[in-house]
Amino acid sequence: MNSVITAWEAHSPLGRTAEGHRQAVLDGPAAPEAGSRLVPGFDIKEALGRKGIRSMDRATALAVVTTGRLLERTGLGKDDRRCADDELGLVLGTTEGSLQSLTEFDHDSYTREKPFDVPPSLFPVVLMNYHAGQCAIWHRIKGPNSTICGSHLTSLLALSYACRLQSNGHARAVLVGAVEECSDARDSYEQARNEDDPQRPSGEGCVMFLLEPAGPVGKDGPGGSGGPHGEGAAVVAVEFGFFPEPDLVRPAVRDCLTRALDRAGVEPGKVAVVAPSPALGPRGEAELAAIAEVFGDVPLATASLDALGDTRAAAAGFQLAELLSRPGEPGRLVVATATDAEGRVGCALLRIG
Repeated sequence: MNSVITAWEAHSPLGRTAEGHRQAVLDGPAAPEAGSRLVPGFDIKEALGRKGIRSMDRATALAVVTTGRLLERTGLGKDDRRCADDELGLVLGTTEGSLQSLTEFDHDSYTREKPFDVPPSLFPVVLMNYHAGQCAIWHRIKGPNSTICGSHLTSLLALSYACRLQSNGHARAVLVGAVEECSDARDSYEQARNEDDPQRPSGEGCVMFLLEPAGPVGKDGPGGSGGPHGEGAAVVAVEFGFFPEPDLVRPAVRDCLTRALDRAGVEPGKVAVVAPSPALGPRGEAELAAIAEVFGDVPLATASLDALGDTRAAAAGFQLAELLSRPGEPGRLVVATATDAEGRVGCALLRIG
């Protein structure tokens, strides 16, 4: 792969900017209060104004604001863009759209006057690609526009897809990331699905990365800001796997990591730090065991897990953000791993600086 993460932006329970999120990771996040982890003080009207938000849900607003801030900070804002509009793509991960909006829409279809008197303005909000579509409309992104859904692997699946878009010439620069909501509907869904398994409190947020090729983009070259502290991260390898039975998580993660290292020609001992997923219980333990089996006593990047909670679609994105936030020697290799309850595993290998 020849794609490089040159900048990133975040709205999270740790902060409403990438720098705020990063500083909280470095300082050690404060002990969270009980309950869901929300982006502090986030208000849709305050963030976007009153125009064009009548039916907008919270997850979409988080994505629109985070995307806009990243574009402005990297010279890609719609009023002063350093590349053509159709050279800029967007790949956004989500959890099947907004569960809260979908639940409310379904509720109206049963409880309002027949025949199915539902608010028509709410129908687009329940579609899976609504978040990405609104980001494109608000910020005049005319290149490929894609939505990726894959539970806790969503951010890694989106990153892999964005790299392929770029390597195949469909977009010069790609905004890639994921957004997750906190809502009563999501909490009910998670509790029903994972009734017998330990789980972190639901968390919300959006994290977006600017993915550029190693060479110049547009008339002024690559963004090159390398995140909030000036380091870019080359995407060396992204791999995925599957475990058909719960007791096969460990070998599935181990094999996935081994394929990534082999593809990149990297020895396990060269990896400086690994960011595991927020999984708890037997699946989380198996993931950590596989990491130890492959890398030995490698440092783990887990400073933000408790404070963020389970951000599901955005989880692996925030793992990458923590890896980018940690100081270290230029050229260091880092890894993020992910598993989900549906049997998928994945990993991403990056070279920072």
